[in-house]
Formats: sequence, structure tokens, C-alpha cells
Amino acid sequence: MQFADVVDRRRMVRRYRPDPVDPAVIAQVVETARRGPSAGFAQATSFVVVTDRSVRDRVARVCDEPAYVARGLQPWVSVAPVHVVPCVRPDDYRRRYAEPDKARSRGPEGWAVPFWWVDGGAAVMLLLLAAVDHGLDAGLLDVADRDGLRDLLEIPPDVEPLGLVTIGHAAATQPRSSAGRRSRRPLADQLHWQRWHRA
Repeated sequence: MQFADVVDRRRMVRRYRPDPVDPAVIAQVVETARRGPSAGFAQATSFVVVTDRSVRDRVARVCDEPAYVARGLQPWVSVAPVHVVPCVRPDDYRRRYAEPDKARSRGPEGWAVPFWWVDGGAAVMLLLLAAVDHGLDAGLLDVADRDGLRDLLEIPPDVEPLGLVTIGHAAATQPRSSAGRRSRRPLADQLHWQRWHRA
């Protein structure tokens, strides 16, 4: 599949078939996601993959799936055969920028935007695109009970979970969302040449 086709096909999927996904394929998806940019080459992203049904059910609860279903929507998280929790460890950046070869660099304390969030976002995007490239579908959601997820998956306290990526094969029909009813803004609204022009 060409890159443009992967980007064009990527959608936030909220309904999956229950078919399992080959663990080797998921490992390839994560291998791609971990190759994203990394400030100072700190390589501070990690991924927790969950495929066990009972654990996925518990992840669904900490993501507040019961409230989602109570709004008249079908289960999403508990049905997805694969959960991936992308994480970042800010202290890895602090340690990396304390090393001699980074002594002259403006480190994390001087960053206007902490690069662990930038690198983490890049890893999430690569995860979503890699899933599509391997013939899968994916969705991304926030976690309602972050401490509950941390406890459930034994994520260390100095590691920040970025959210939850669900992966699997999309069901034939997908729920309509408010985003699904909107068209993309014109490129001219988002692309600025040389300087930002007033609208």
C-alpha cells in the first residue's frame, strides 16, 4: 500500500469484529511505532499490549465504557481484540540531556513544549498508520481513570500513559460521530505560506 493510501484509509474505528489478530503482526505495528522521532534519541516511548479478554474487559471499565454504552452506543473497547497503551517516560529525557554530549543543548527544563508529548504523539500516529498498513483498523481514546489503568497494567509511576489505541478488523458498520458528519476544512484554511495571513 502506498503511504498516501494508508493516510487516506486511516479512520478512528469504534466497532470491531471479534477476530483475533496475529501477535506477530502487532509486534510489527509496534516496531514501526517505536521508530518515530525522539528528542536527543532518548527513545523514551514504550507500549503495553493487551490481548487477554478478561484484562481488556477491565481496561474497558477504566475507560468508562459502561457510560459510553449507557448513552445508547455499542461497546467499543471491550470488543476490540487488541489494546495498545503508548507511554512516555519524561525522566528518560532529563537523563539524556544531562549526558556530556548534550551539555550545550537546551534541555527539558528550557523546552517551551515538552518533547515527550511531541514524540509520544508521533508514536501514536505511527501506531495508527502502521495498523492500517498491515490491513488492520484502529481507534484512539482517552482513559477516564488513568490511575486505574496504571494500577491494572502495572505501569510505573514515572511513566505517562498517553491514551488507549484499539486495534482489530473493523465491523461492517461504524457508528456515526459528530466528526463523521463534518467535512475537512479547505487546505487554504490550514496552510500558510511565508507568514500567517489574517482570515
